[in-house]
Amino acid sequence: MILHKYNGCGNDFILMDYEEGIDYHQLASKWCGQDRFDTDGLIVVREQPLTMLYFNKDGSQAPMCGNGIRCFARHVWDKAMVETSPFDVHTLAGVISIEILTEEPFYCTAQMGQPDYSTEKLAVNQTEPIVDQIVCIGQVDVQLTSLFMGTIHTVVFVEDAKAQQMKALGEQICHHPLFSEKTNVNFVQRVNEQELIVRTYERGVGWTLACGTGCCAAYVVARDHGYLASAKAMIHLEQGELMITGETQIQMTGPAVHEWSQKEMSYD
Repeated sequence: MILHKYNGCGNDFILMDYEEGIDYHQLASKWCGQDRFDTDGLIVVREQPLTMLYFNKDGSQAPMCGNGIRCFARHVWDKAMVETSPFDVHTLAGVISIEILTEEPFYCTAQMGQPDYSTEKLAVNQTEPIVDQIVCIGQVDVQLTSLFMGTIHTVVFVEDAKAQQMKALGEQICHHPLFSEKTNVNFVQRVNEQELIVRTYERGVGWTLACGTGCCAAYVVARDHGYLASAKAMIHLEQGELMITGETQIQMTGPAVHEWSQKEMSYD
């Protein structure tokens, strides 16, 4: 089999074509760890219909990955698996439309769907939406807003998203009993009416350099709180930026980089 390494704003993945009979949960936990490729996740490309399967580095499967779908898009475009743009990609979060903007450097826009504040999507045991809800985390009261944006996300507004003390807090919120299926946690700093800084603790991964669906979630909550001047924002990450736009339907625009390809002889 041929393995490919991609990254989107530092969020990195191993990508491979689908084969029958493989336990991708186990493969992701084996390959994405520090003793092998040390990546955030495993992306599997399935054709007819064109489908992205995504597995976190701990082996759990996620409905979608924002940075991952841009890497997926670059791969299928470069390999001529699709011939026209825009094109559709099936995911567990629904069908995502991709438009290629430039090939070198590679940029694309993904239609990320609609945000959903319903508690059913969040897998929490309460009927009221989690909007500015105060939750005690390690004897500290933290104000949370949670929504489904391709996957489960929680947004916390802070004065300094880069602060060291956020690291422990992110893991604690992710594993809080309120979230039966855990949650991604996004610390969001408002720079001005057009820009946000986002740092994300990703469930099944840990701290990551970027999270595309997390940036979409941060944008939606900032917009709905009246923190943005218009329906668009530049999101600053540790190794790049994403442009998030939209009102009902959310769009994400950003890069994808191919790092290497290599032949792998076994699944060990």
